[in-house]
Order: sequence, then structure tokens, then C-alpha cells
Amino acid sequence: MDVLVIALAASIVGALIAHGLLRRAGTAPPPAADALAAGLASVSDQIKQLGHRVGADTSLLTQRLEGIDSRMTQTQVAGQDLARDIFGKLGDVQRATATVAEQAKQFTSLQDLLKAPKARGGLGEAMLEELLAQVLPPQAFACQHRFSNGLIVDAVVKAGGRKICIDSKFPLSNYQAMCDAATDGERSAAERAFAADVDKHIQDISSRYIVPDEETLDFAVMYVPAEGVYGEVLRLSHRKRSIFEIAIEAKVVPMSPLTMYSYLQTVLFGLKCLRIEENAERILDHCGRLHQDMHAFVTDYDTLGRHLGNAHAKYGDATRRLDRVRNDLDRVVDFSEEGPVPRPSLEVIASD
Repeated sequence: MDVLVIALAASIVGALIAHGLLRRAGTAPPPAADALAAGLASVSDQIKQLGHRVGADTSLLTQRLEGIDSRMTQTQVAGQDLARDIFGKLGDVQRATATVAEQAKQFTSLQDLLKAPKARGGLGEAMLEELLAQVLPPQAFACQHRFSNGLIVDAVVKAGGRKICIDSKFPLSNYQAMCDAATDGERSAAERAFAADVDKHIQDISSRYIVPDEETLDFAVMYVPAEGVYGEVLRLSHRKRSIFEIAIEAKVVPMSPLTMYSYLQTVLFGLKCLRIEENAERILDHCGRLHQDMHAFVTDYDTLGRHLGNAHAKYGDATRRLDRVRNDLDRVVDFSEEGPVPRPSLEVIASD
């Protein structure tokens, strides 16, 4: 564009120089030369306008390029800030992951995580205690209940004056062996051993924690601390009999955390019904006492009514006698003013 403008300007300048030389030489320029000069002058004006327009467009384009550069700079700065935030968060995540990994080293296996040691503790027992505390009121359950023979059960639920024993010490060693088995044969052997452990645990619960003479119900609960383990208990069998069937026959009910929660909700509803029944009995006792008081009040009210009736009758009799006496006195006064006072007749005295 600049080269074209320069070329046109040079042509115009050349034409003007030639036209001036012809005038100085005293030679009149030909008509074609005048037309050419006029055309070149017009072209010169257009070129000037075009130059102004090109300058304005160039200025506008420069401003827009500067705006684009500014926005690109801002975007780059924002991107750098975002990248720093992302790298910072990644660092936090990395540190948190390292902390979790360090804590996970303390639990080397599922058995270490869920086993119930001799001392009070263990995740299964802690989960059971927390579940009981969340659902039931404090007076409706007790942990580490001791029987008269010295045995201690993990928890009891109190309902209707009876106790429901719950054991949370579940055998998990062979279940871990099932999970770690590398071959089908190893898994089958671990399943048989796990089923035998559960069967023995069921019999122990049945013999230890069903004690009717200490106000326990005729069944106990075997708390299984994980839903996956509970599923295996329902699936496996021992000596060609289902583990669940063996448990029910021994009056031991297996429960997972979810089924335990549902059962405790049922117990809570029963406790509310018992409380309503106790309140109803107290209300009936109060109603009985109120009935007795009402009967005594009616008797006293009837007696008072009779006394009031007798008093009203006596009052009427006294009023009539008073009227007769007043009439007699009036007659006496009248007689005393007229002459000697007559004696009252025998009939009047008899009537009085």
C-alpha cells in the first residue's frame, strides 16, 4: 500500500514539474496535458484522503492490538496464579496422602482392624456402642454387663424389664484368609475353617448369654461388624447346614450394622409404647382416685342439700310463727288503747 502511494505521488509530482516547465518555456501545454494535470490533482486529493483513512485505520488497529496484548497479559497472569494455586493444592493433597499412608501402616490387615482383643476395645465393639448411643436413650442399654457367674457381655438392651444380650467379638482370622487366598483350593479351605469358627462362636453365645434366671430373653444377638462379613455368614454352610439356620436353632440372631440399626429402631418404638402404657396406667389410677373423690363430694353435697331443705322448712315455719306473734302483739296494742286487755283464747295458745 505504501509503495503504491509513493509511486502515485511521484507521478503526480513529475507531471506537475513538466507542466511548470512548459509554462516557463512560454509554451502552452496541450489540452491533454491540462486534463492530465487536473486528473492527477484529483488523484492527489484521493490519495491524501486515502492516506488519512489508512492512518486512522492503522491507529485503530494499533489500539486494538494493544488491547489484545493487555488482555493476553492479564490472561497469562491469571493462568500463572491458577497454576500456582493448583500446584499448592496438589502439594496439600500429597501431604494428606502421605499422612493417610502413614496412618494406614498401623493397620496391616483386616484382622488387625476388626479383631476384638482381650481388653475392652476393638472397632466392632466401639461401633456397637456408638450405634446404641445414637439410637437408644442411656437408660435403655448398658455396655460390659456382668452376670452373677462372672461372665461379661459386650452390651445389653433393656426392654420391658428384660435384657437382650449382644456379643460383638466376631472371629475374623479365617475370613482374612479367605480374602487373601491365591487359589480356589485355599479359598475353599479357608471358607470351611471360617464356617467352623462361626458355628463355635454361635454355640458359645447361646451357652453364655441366654440366662433366663437373670432376666435375659430366650435369644441373644451376634453382632457382625461389617456388611461383607455378614453376607458371607448368610451364604456359607457348615456340615451341610446353613450357618443362619444353625444360629436360629441355637436362638442366636446374626445382625450386621444395618440390621442392628433397624432392630434398635423397633426396640425404641417398643420402649415408647411401654412408656405410653405406663402413663395410661397412671392416668387410670388418677381417674380412680378422682372417681372416689367425686363420690364423696356427691354424698356431702346431698347431705348439704337435705340440711338446706330442712333449714328452709324451719325458716318458713319460723316466719309464719313470727307473723302470728306480730299480729297478736298488734291486737294487744290496739286493745290496750281501747280498754282492758283481753286474755288470749285457749285455741290460740293451743295452736302455738
